[in-house]
Amino acid sequence: MKRFIFSLILLPSLLWAGVGTQTFDFLLIPNGAKYAGIGGCSMGMLGDPFALFSNPAGIGAMKAPKFGLTYTQYIAGIQGGCGAYGTPLWNGVLGVGISYLNFGEDERLDENSNPIGGGVFTPQSLMPSIGYATIIGNSSVGLSLKIIYQTIEEYTSIGVAADAGFMFPVKAYPGLAIGCNIQNLGMQVVKFDKEKEPLPTFVRVGGTYSVFNGVARISAELSLPERSLIWGVEWKMSPMFTIRGGYYSLGNELKSGSSLDILGGLSFGLGFVRQKLSLDYALTPKVDLGLVNQISLLWTL
Repeated sequence: MKRFIFSLILLPSLLWAGVGTQTFDFLLIPNGAKYAGIGGCSMGMLGDPFALFSNPAGIGAMKAPKFGLTYTQYIAGIQGGCGAYGTPLWNGVLGVGISYLNFGEDERLDENSNPIGGGVFTPQSLMPSIGYATIIGNSSVGLSLKIIYQTIEEYTSIGVAADAGFMFPVKAYPGLAIGCNIQNLGMQVVKFDKEKEPLPTFVRVGGTYSVFNGVARISAELSLPERSLIWGVEWKMSPMFTIRGGYYSLGNELKSGSSLDILGGLSFGLGFVRQKLSLDYALTPKVDLGLVNQISLLWTL
């Protein structure tokens, strides 16, 4: 129980240096190793079915069906993952996916940390999603809907929310695209206790810029209301190998005065492509708290 309470209170910082502590804070966690490797910058998620969980406009760039799986190993024994599928349909792209978070088993204890019997319990979170994106003019516009489920012992909470986003190229600057997305716009419909709690809703505005004939891509976002800066860089070392890096300014909250503080907010990633199969890996240091590892497999069908 103590471990779970510790994880729940610090979840935004432990997993992705978010702000505040609300119900459904797991929505702040990036899904997809490519996304995590570039700091969680959603403007860099072009043509990827995992964009369904961050900026649904990103799936609009898909030219063929794709299916992906992600596994994430967090600190404190917390594990998560997701699956996503997108396919061109109805003059656009339809995407479906599901993500989960498992806090591991915890023993039932009273307020004095004494065992009270009844075995163990496993707090979990689950979120199925469906979305659609289409090209209007030169712009990609997307919308996704999701049901958010969270359980702690015998208590259950359910929420419904929507994400919406758009991206469009800037003709005056070839390779530059700018956009905006709104995440978790919705409400809690089944509450844990007596009062309904807000969802962690935020708006991101930014862009992505491809340089050197697409060899490199730079992405940047401003996230509101916390007014944080996110940026990410991808560099194709070869047609098969890509390196990534990112920075999330709220990572400064993890600094504790140790020699590892320099890593606060940073993320790193690698990508391998072999024919129709992609393998991506992301490493996110949490300073003294440990490392978050994420790996994704993506098939082009």
